[in-house]
Amino acid sequence: MNENERNLSPEDELIEPGIEIASIGILFEKIDKLREEKFDAAMAILLSGDRISCCDEGVIMSDKDKTIGLATIAPEGEERSGQPTIVGLYVAPKYRKKGYGAKILQRAVERCLERGLDKKGKIRMEVMSSWAKKIIDKFPDNLKEKIEVYDLGSMMDDF
Repeated sequence: MNENERNLSPEDELIEPGIEIASIGILFEKIDKLREEKFDAAMAILLSGDRISCCDEGVIMSDKDKTIGLATIAPEGEERSGQPTIVGLYVAPKYRKKGYGAKILQRAVERCLERGLDKKGKIRMEVMSSWAKKIIDKFPDNLKEKIEVYDLGSMMDDF
């Protein structure tokens, strides 16, 4: 049993978490609820201010009423750059290293493609953790070729 498995209580055990596309209003509600449950510096960095104001929807993974994680989508990019961007990928600490981030991010990329955002160019993603980079590296080639990765190092690894 690894350290993350020990952090899950019996009521936190997941059978099959669901993934949904959510409007910005629902996304804000889920983020607020996560903040109420426990403050997390990563959440503050990834899901606030300018990083969230440019988003119009996101992908949320949850089990019952617990939000496991989410990814945010900005169709016009940050600061209206014009390049579609997956602005933030966040997984609550007790659910990390279980493959949920990969599922959330893959669904976010697929959602961008469904919306035709790749017609504006590659989907931008600024990677701030070694874990996110590893997730993208494992994507199928047909998805990897649609993403433009900006590797900002592993500044979020300690969060």
